[in-house]
Amino acid sequence: MKVQNVFYLVVTAILFLSCTEKFDLGELPLDVDLPGVIGDTTYVQIGRPWTDFNQPRDVIVGFDQLIYVADTGNDQIVMLDLGGSVQGVSQPITNPIAIAQDRRLNILVAASHDTTINGENFRVAAIYKIDLFSVEHQIDQAPIKRVFVETPARQRIRFTGIAALYNNEYYVTRRGPNNTSPVNPDNAVLWFTEDDRLYGQERWPNLLPQGTGLRSLNQPSAVATFPNRQTTDFVVATIADESQFKVQWITFRIIGDSFRWDSFLSPERDAGADLLKDGRFTQPEGLVVDNDGNIFVADAARDSVYRFNNRGIERHSFGGSDVFFEPNGVAIDPNRTVYVADTGNDRIIRFRLSTDL
Repeated sequence: MKVQNVFYLVVTAILFLSCTEKFDLGELPLDVDLPGVIGDTTYVQIGRPWTDFNQPRDVIVGFDQLIYVADTGNDQIVMLDLGGSVQGVSQPITNPIAIAQDRRLNILVAASHDTTINGENFRVAAIYKIDLFSVEHQIDQAPIKRVFVETPARQRIRFTGIAALYNNEYYVTRRGPNNTSPVNPDNAVLWFTEDDRLYGQERWPNLLPQGTGLRSLNQPSAVATFPNRQTTDFVVATIADESQFKVQWITFRIIGDSFRWDSFLSPERDAGADLLKDGRFTQPEGLVVDNDGNIFVADAARDSVYRFNNRGIERHSFGGSDVFFEPNGVAIDPNRTVYVADTGNDRIIRFRLSTDL
């Protein structure tokens, strides 16, 4: 089936998902061990790896049921079908690190922009949108709009992750060395409207640009949102050596007449949450949340992918240096196939639970 036909078939479903009623994440079913489940259930590789990439840093499964890869070393976004056949390649984008798709089927890209001022060259962090709708999903013809760019004075800043919300707004993780400003520190989660306007930092009154504990955004590396849920909650990863909790689920709480962002899980309240165990991660670079609230984490330093249920309990993690080399991205489709951007090996690998095969 041609990509154009796939596009038209999914539009109605996407619009329906965008208009669902507000969902309470507390209603998510607990992932519990059930009698009769095979004890050695694990993720196993399916098919051959997808190759011909150069340092792919991210992979996503779009709402259009197509696969998109941030082919970082080749300065492009590659579009594939679920079988791995390339459907097209974007026009050049400098150093794409992270990608997402909103419900209008735009591809959001955290990348860079090269500019020259007074004869001096600068590379600065930038955000792009690829408009697939206007060209009926012909990504090679799709216009690319640079919607936000940092100033040359902040060229040491990097955008490291991007994730879309249910209403087409989106989050971007930003990392940099200057965190003395109380209103605009480098380490931050930026919140953009659907038309790419940046909300002010007053929306983050108690998230910390440094520190070691809960609610710290010390060197953020990735961000993920909850698919098909009307919530502003997000999962964020950080890579600072001193961070005690390198992956956190951040939720919005209203307390009396005030509000705050807080960790959905806490060591005291959720003693069994493996997600919050000190030293659980070394360099988490990839995040995705599936429809059941399971959190997948790709740890580049440990060459592994970890899976946690919606209460932070570890389930069916896999990998190792004989499988991956510095994985930076992870995605999952509705059929529960997991896609891993095996960055150091220049490939994408697919996995399924052994009990699903």
